Amino acid sequence: MGVRSIKNKAVILCEGDISEVKNFKKNPSKYRSLEKFPDANFYKACLPTSMKHYPVPTPVFLNCGDRANVIKAYVKLKELHAENRNDSYLDIKKLFAIIDLDIQTAKIDNYRFENTEEIFNDLYNELEINSNKIDSHTIFTTGLIHKEAYFLLKCVEAIFDKDYHLYRNEKLYLNKIYSELIEEITDDKDLEQNFNVACNRIGFLGLNYSNINELKNAFREKFNGHLDDKLIKTLFLIRKVKPYWENIHTIESKTKEHLSEKEIERLSLNIAKFYSEQDDNSFHLTAILKSIYRQAYTNTSAEQGFL
Repeated sequence: MGVRSIKNKAVILCEGDISEVKNFKKNPSKYRSLEKFPDANFYKACLPTSMKHYPVPTPVFLNCGDRANVIKAYVKLKELHAENRNDSYLDIKKLFAIIDLDIQTAKIDNYRFENTEEIFNDLYNELEINSNKIDSHTIFTTGLIHKEAYFLLKCVEAIFDKDYHLYRNEKLYLNKIYSELIEEITDDKDLEQNFNVACNRIGFLGLNYSNINELKNAFREKFNGHLDDKLIKTLFLIRKVKPYWENIHTIESKTKEHLSEKEIERLSLNIAKFYSEQDDNSFHLTAILKSIYRQAYTNTSAEQGFL
């Protein structure tokens, strides 16, 4: 990583489109544009308010493509560091990655956890961060299936109301989306193929089922049209939410099928700002970012008495 702008900074690899960035080797300065892409922008905007006032460098967030590419980039950078290269400004102790949990398990080479599910099981316990273990991680999975799952939690519904967002050309109600997520469980082929993974994740909820049809009925009975925060978050451990997120649009774009890229970015940044201002130590993304600060800036953290 021969880009001077990352010197002395935490570097956080994340998922996100990189199709617009080509010929990195010919023009290393293009790496800087990765920070401005929507996914990297979202995580950067999630930095808790309290963290922005401390005298440490703001982390650099870099889109690396899909989850497999993020893992590949992380492992490759570790390998290059082991070769004692002198052309890198990267401090390998400040290298981290945030990836989606997803429903499929992804293998990770040369890391103390063999796959993403092992990371998840160590990092979370019944939807909560394991605060006594988090600082031992440098690759973090989201605590819900996708980053987008945090866009659809009940706590952010007021953000959709403010700009009058629609869902399938009707006023957006998150309970409607939750109901659809439950009713369409049996249409989810990825969930069916990874049913054992799903069962292991949500066993703590105590639902009674032995197959995917019974799983739908168990969620339907427990939900019954009423919000149960724990139930929804549990649902978000196993159901892909991106297709539902992509069916949200504004009143101005009623003729469109979904939000434009600019609208998606604006909305996701508003959600990130909400989480940033909450500065909640128990919130998954906040806890991960604070852990990265602690690990990357240990001496400064201790001297300033923060985090």
